[in-house]
Amino acid sequence: MAAAAPSKPEYPGKLLNAAAIAKPFQESIKADIRHRVDKNLPVPKLVGILAKPSSPSIAYAEWTRKACEDVGIKFTIWKTWDDSQDVEKFQTEDNSESLTNFGLEADVEDLILAANRDSSIDGIMVYYPIFCGRQDTYLQQIVDPRKDVEGLNFYYCWNMYHNVRWIKPSQMGSAPGATSEGDLRSQDVAANETVPAGFAKSILPCTPLAVVKCLEAAGLYDTHLPYGDRLQGKNITVINRSEVVGRPLAALLANDGARVFSVDIDSIVEFSKRPDDEGKQGLGFSKSKVVVEAHKQNTSARLRSAHLVSPCTYKDAESCVRVSDVVIGGVPSASYKVPTAWIKEGATCVNFSSEKNFESNVRSRAAQYLPAIGKMTVAMLQRNLLVRIPIF
Repeated sequence: MAAAAPSKPEYPGKLLNAAAIAKPFQESIKADIRHRVDKNLPVPKLVGILAKPSSPSIAYAEWTRKACEDVGIKFTIWKTWDDSQDVEKFQTEDNSESLTNFGLEADVEDLILAANRDSSIDGIMVYYPIFCGRQDTYLQQIVDPRKDVEGLNFYYCWNMYHNVRWIKPSQMGSAPGATSEGDLRSQDVAANETVPAGFAKSILPCTPLAVVKCLEAAGLYDTHLPYGDRLQGKNITVINRSEVVGRPLAALLANDGARVFSVDIDSIVEFSKRPDDEGKQGLGFSKSKVVVEAHKQNTSARLRSAHLVSPCTYKDAESCVRVSDVVIGGVPSASYKVPTAWIKEGATCVNFSSEKNFESNVRSRAAQYLPAIGKMTVAMLQRNLLVRIPIF
């Protein structure tokens, strides 16, 4: 169970602490680094690329540097600007995609490609958002997947959305769908979280993974159920559907068996576990034989079913929140608050936004409240770095 601060009589719910949840992961990482030093192996090196002199990105980069130093990981920051000049005036410039940003895009691209080539660098992270659009997506895809510690490369995204958890090193960077766990079917390992011999974990994006690990620490995952189904029976509302955090998080939770209500500014959809046998009906018509056969082949290449997205039976955020065992806020706005009156008695509430999405009295109804996950996100970044090294 996650460490928690003492509760006050008026707020009986536990106040969870991300630093306490992250500590066992940090200790494991420290032990791994000490082991490498004892064996005269290279200490892993991570580079953080800062495209723009924005205060939040700079603060996060320095925070990451300190966290890496604390566990023994080498960390360096590469910037697109020279520190000898005054860059304060650039901190408020528009982030939108335009012709004027192409020079900056080229600079970031140069840094990514240089890091890809540098054999002393084991991991690459880029501080997004830079342009808030297709340019960011392009930059994410040119990071060498062998050095991608953020799980943003399309290879990892495809695996995540299709619930492919284990990969063969030889399949790294292959085309979508080429990754196959089918060889493991005869070994009866689907319900076991231990990585099979010859395989490795597929990288997951840091912040969604941090939320999942926090929920595990808070006791939301039922360890009596098989691996991959441990959120079965749980209703979860995620208020945010960004491509970087909200949508991946909803997919991960649904792949673990939860019924997830994904609430965004203009719509609500439901993520749920996809049955292997969906039948042969399409959108009002019978599916073609080609589609049925393709689905059969794709299913046979995976150990577990993935999720599906469908229209939500609830039409507003309040209705979703009221029936949810877990409510997760990720709205980057100081004015957005989930009313405490909506919270189901005994629910768990988690905030991953830089702003507080819950009212100050949330623990008067919530059994557990985690107000921030930043330290856990950095721990997952470091964990992803170490997962890559033994393989590549």
